[in-house]
Amino acid sequence: MPAKLRKCGRASHNYCGERTKLKTLKSVAVILKRELDSTIKEWLRHVKLVPALIAIPLTDAERTGHLPKLFDDLLYRLRLSSDVDPPVSVAASAHGRIRFAQGYSASMLVEESRIFQVTTFGTLHLHQGELDQNEVLLDVMVIADEADRQLTESVHSFMMAQAAA
Repeated sequence: MPAKLRKCGRASHNYCGERTKLKTLKSVAVILKRELDSTIKEWLRHVKLVPALIAIPLTDAERTGHLPKLFDDLLYRLRLSSDVDPPVSVAASAHGRIRFAQGYSASMLVEESRIFQVTTFGTLHLHQGELDQNEVLLDVMVIADEADRQLTESVHSFMMAQAAA
């Protein structure tokens, strides 16, 4: 430590006279909530690259309308205590029924879910410098599990709608 500088009591200084930026780490949930619109736009961009998905004629709003609710369920899950069983996603159930009515196949639901995970993790990658690295891996595991649970519920409701038709 240089002799001229003394330890300073201010949190925004390393030493008196040496101002630094303090980095406030954010949770995965905070980043995903803040970046929701850009993540949905990226999801739509990826979806439009899949011929089977764009073969179903839908507006962008029809294609993405379910995503805010799925992300709400995901954010809820990220904030949920690990010792509590997560609820079934009502949004995922509705999504499966809607996609059946729109002419999707079960494999198309799987592809949408894969893109959901890829774009969600891509958002986290873009903002990794803001994230608490001690929590990221656990949160990634929760995201993967929740995405799989949502997919399971979507496919289940899709198959129920199919059986009823």
